[in-house]
Amino acid sequence: MFQKIILVVLFALPFSWVSMAQEVSPLAVVQAQLDTYNNHDIEGFSTLFAENAEIFMNIGDAEPSMKGRAQIKERYGKMFEENPQNKSTLMGRMVQGNFVFDHEWITGRDNEFKIMAIYEVQNGLIVRAWFVR
Repeated sequence: MFQKIILVVLFALPFSWVSMAQEVSPLAVVQAQLDTYNNHDIEGFSTLFAENAEIFMNIGDAEPSMKGRAQIKERYGKMFEENPQNKSTLMGRMVQGNFVFDHEWITGRDNEFKIMAIYEVQNGLIVRAWFVR
């Protein structure tokens, strides 16, 4: 009986290591979001957000400016079309647990500006984002 338990434990260990290795880090998700944003790839960009993701355009807002992947896709898709030169240059980045803090310089619009973006990532998707101007 004892040998069977050891065999089961040893057999199960590699599978847990494999599943842990397959998890996508918050940093990788946010970098993919930045890359698809800069490529104006609305399909790739929107799939990095959870189905019920929330975006707060100002950090103190009580209600999200956008709620849900469909609304995010619609609003950013329109912005990409209206601003074909739009680009975000990463000026700095910090990661704390499942939060990624990006300092970005936005160009290619009527006005250039710097912004602080805070992304919360869960299960390989962005669930919430806040922006500080």
